[in-house]
Amino acid sequence: MNFNEILVSFTLSLITNFVVMVGATSFFYWVNSSTATPFVVAHRQVLALVTGFGFMAYLFAQMLSDGLYEHLRVGYHWTYLNMMILTIYILNMQLGLRWQALLDGVLIAVYYLVFGAPYSIVGITAVVVAAAVLYIVQADSARLIAQRRWKYGLLDLFAAAMLVMEAQLGRAQLDSWFWVRQILALCLLAPLCLEFEEVMRLTRQRSDQLERLVSTDELTGVQNFGTFNKELARCYTEYQKHGTPYSVFEGDLDHFKHINDTYGHPSGNLVLKRLAMELEAYADTMPFPAKAFRLGGEEFAIIAQSELNHEQATEIGERFLKLLSLVKFADVDPDLVLTCSIGQAHVQPGDYSGDDVYKHADRYLYEAKRGGRNRIKAQEDGVEAG
Repeated sequence: MNFNEILVSFTLSLITNFVVMVGATSFFYWVNSSTATPFVVAHRQVLALVTGFGFMAYLFAQMLSDGLYEHLRVGYHWTYLNMMILTIYILNMQLGLRWQALLDGVLIAVYYLVFGAPYSIVGITAVVVAAAVLYIVQADSARLIAQRRWKYGLLDLFAAAMLVMEAQLGRAQLDSWFWVRQILALCLLAPLCLEFEEVMRLTRQRSDQLERLVSTDELTGVQNFGTFNKELARCYTEYQKHGTPYSVFEGDLDHFKHINDTYGHPSGNLVLKRLAMELEAYADTMPFPAKAFRLGGEEFAIIAQSELNHEQATEIGERFLKLLSLVKFADVDPDLVLTCSIGQAHVQPGDYSGDDVYKHADRYLYEAKRGGRNRIKAQEDGVEAG
């Protein structure tokens, strides 16, 4: 190949490398983002590990196959080596998984064992250094992400170890053009890929912040009514598919208007914040998955991943009422005592949508109000709510 042919080939390969790295980086950030599909969210660690290992196995396979053909021994597989160096490093920094670092270290060792004979102390040391850098990267990924100096410094060390290992391989002598293209391409690709990774990280942060703002009640910090509706729909879908039971507790503060009228709306907001904090903490103590929500005004709810019979639901509600009566509001009125009315219902075969359980809980809530307030009205055993 003459110089012009080499230059064109180098430029096209460099662009291809960058495009592939952009796609891979974007994919892994999407897998770990809050906007991923429910299936991806449920299996994100497995998906990240499998796809990451698969991509690395592909790059190693390309490098191994290049070494089997005489006409490719003159350094034409430099593109795969660059992608391997950058992909391994960025994946371990993104995922921070010990298994990812272990698998990548094994792949590096296998590559050296296959083509490294006769082995040298320098080659073995390079493999060990590369593996050690990967362990540091996955173990301290948060610092690397936050500090550009550490990020670039460890990449330089990892790349140097990989290139030293490549130079020690017991194969045909690599020509000088290999090292010119290898080092020049790596110097161009590395900052492009790392800075693109930084852009993707900041984009994901902003996306996650927006997701939190959309799903969280601004005043109290618990999840809002929109998220409550989504969770109802999800629970109902799980019930239809797998028969997974769930219950809804809906609570409404008694005489909250009187609190606003007596102490003012800013004090009323403090009461709502404290109530939300207590409710969220209470949901976390339940022996099954449970989430707290603010539905609006002084209405709150808990979705519990359990069917709960009448006695169990009543006990849960009464324990919260007792807890609520002990909460003090020193910034509002030390003598203020809150009471709450609660309705509870669980999913049943006759329900047609996720809203049905909420409607039943709402009906029981108003029965508790009419029954004198400061009490829970739970669905009776063997009784179809409706």
